[in-house]
Amino acid sequence: MTEPELLGTLHFWIGCGAIIAGFAAFAARKGKNLHRKAGTLFVVAMGLLAISGLWLSLAREILFTVFLSAISFHALITGWAAAKSRFVLCRWISRLAPLASGLIVLGAAAGGMIAGASPDGALDGLPPAAFYGLALVSAVLCGLDIHYALISAPALRARLTRHVWRMGFSFFLATGIFFFGNNHVLPEILRTPWFLALPVLAVVVWTVFHAVRTRFGHAFAN
Repeated sequence: MTEPELLGTLHFWIGCGAIIAGFAAFAARKGKNLHRKAGTLFVVAMGLLAISGLWLSLAREILFTVFLSAISFHALITGWAAAKSRFVLCRWISRLAPLASGLIVLGAAAGGMIAGASPDGALDGLPPAAFYGLALVSAVLCGLDIHYALISAPALRARLTRHVWRMGFSFFLATGIFFFGNNHVLPEILRTPWFLALPVLAVVVWTVFHAVRTRFGHAFAN
């Protein structure tokens, strides 16, 4: 697969848009107009980011980021579908989610075996454990996908909790890659461990806070 000219630049700027929209959606009051608009922009930008990242990974033959892009897109689309379950398409996405995440598990595990069998014991400069780590993450997603697919009519609380943490997980991957993988675009004075870690930690804290509040709080009915 060839890499189209300027795709890397577009991928970077789409990522910037996704991060801005993600923080706006987190900061806005849930269910209000600003949250819905920022959330829509986030889903679109993150979807384009994952797709362009997958294209770049295939073009550059970097297997690790192929699976990373797939996991990010899977978390995003299943999180979106959980909040839009009144649509037939979204219900089918939730039913087919275990198949998709299961395929990612198999692919990442195969990557680990390829890395282990290579002469230098690595693939894409990474040891087998890196790929097995992705396989483990995907296996957790797959298990949760199976559990959710077996519920005939998920309650509002369960749907919104799934929506929150999956959006947050996809956002966590995007911020982690940007601030630790592409921080060369930032001024040198800002490239300190604490500054780079702060946005990523903020996403983790916000995701956990909103997921717990949605699941166990009193704002939503069962």
